[in-house]
Amino acid sequence: MSSTLFAVAADTDDRLRATLLAHVDRIRAGRALPPLVRYCHHAATRTAGPHRVAVAVESYAELAQQLSEIAAGTADRVPAEVTTRRPGLVFVFAGQGAQWHGMGRELLATEPVFREALYRCDRQVREFADFSVVDQLRLDPPASRTDEIQVLQPTMVSLQIALTALWRSWGVTPDAVVGHSMGEIAAAHTAGALSLRDAALIACRRSALLRRIVGKGALATTELSPAQAHAVADASAGRITVAGENSPRSTVLAGDADSLAALVEDLSRQDVYCRVISGTVASHSHYVDELRVDLHGSLRSLTPTPTRLPMYSTVTAEPVPGTALGAPYWMRNLREPVRLAAAIGNLSDAGHEVFVEVSAHPVLLSPVRQTLERGGRSGWLLSTGRRHAERRSALSSLGTLYACGREPNWAALVPRVAEPTITPYQAAVLEAARRPRPVPARVATSH
Repeated sequence: MSSTLFAVAADTDDRLRATLLAHVDRIRAGRALPPLVRYCHHAATRTAGPHRVAVAVESYAELAQQLSEIAAGTADRVPAEVTTRRPGLVFVFAGQGAQWHGMGRELLATEPVFREALYRCDRQVREFADFSVVDQLRLDPPASRTDEIQVLQPTMVSLQIALTALWRSWGVTPDAVVGHSMGEIAAAHTAGALSLRDAALIACRRSALLRRIVGKGALATTELSPAQAHAVADASAGRITVAGENSPRSTVLAGDADSLAALVEDLSRQDVYCRVISGTVASHSHYVDELRVDLHGSLRSLTPTPTRLPMYSTVTAEPVPGTALGAPYWMRNLREPVRLAAAIGNLSDAGHEVFVEVSAHPVLLSPVRQTLERGGRSGWLLSTGRRHAERRSALSSLGTLYACGREPNWAALVPRVAEPTITPYQAAVLEAARRPRPVPARVATSH
């Protein structure tokens, strides 16, 4: 059964608890219950107030159980004061690493807005590449080519853009955006700086060029702090460089395979986590320098425009003007270290407290949490997709956003029933049937 979102609100906590218990009683009585999705829609649109509860469920039994736990105070809730002040919301677009076989299929089957947006992306990608995004998502290994970087990255960017369209249809728009490496493409499109065609162009050209350096270097993720990572790089005589600073205790290193293998062994002896990332290339390092001229040439036609909402760059860690996102910027995006930790810190300093990762599976929520904790801040960290639970994951996050003061488009959460199609002849017959019929004249009869 597909997941649906149940939500209720009240003006006081006592009234909210009473409402929850009333729903539990009705559900357990089990008399004349409508389809679950209709029941949830009715509940969400009939209540209001700062004291809010929302849960994603798949059955009445699950709904009754969850509401009972919340009413008993055994489940976490967002405080009412958070609802009232409606904290700033950031969309965080992941880079490579969130992919899994089967991603996107559930939403393709259940969400028309997601499906339509993905097909729009598919048409743009096919202008610059020799594959269909939708086809690749539907294929299983070994037929799928999503292990090829020039297929994977445009597919992931398309998926992120379609997920953003789904969020918008549900009434959720971010106050700011940030992207990790490849994720900056979808972030720039969401911010309004790139057309869909330009986003597809960057994703396809960038990833196609990266094929040239496959095997020339590798990336490793570590639990070293940025300072420790730079010390390792400085001691390597140029064989290792810092490719990313994800959090105060999470960094990415680039280097040749032998140097990284030796580093993994050395750090393991010190009980420090370090792992070479399979299936990647040594982006954000000197290995991409040979691509500079060709990348500039292939992106010469870009026409970026001013952003409609702030985009925090993970190249500079600061808000970046949309008009600055021409070809030179995308070379910096590919060459310079990813400064996610600094960008998240600046977003937090600007008052943003809610971070929604836009990806097929969360890979950045832990670094974001670590960054906030180091700064002595808290926040709400939400996923958009999870392996084998795409719709439920998104709906659960929508429920938290509702509790944080966002107002969903409840009508968009009710499955639409397609209008029946009729032929012109049938339409004419129906129209004729609607016309008032003349009253027949009385006929005199003899007796």
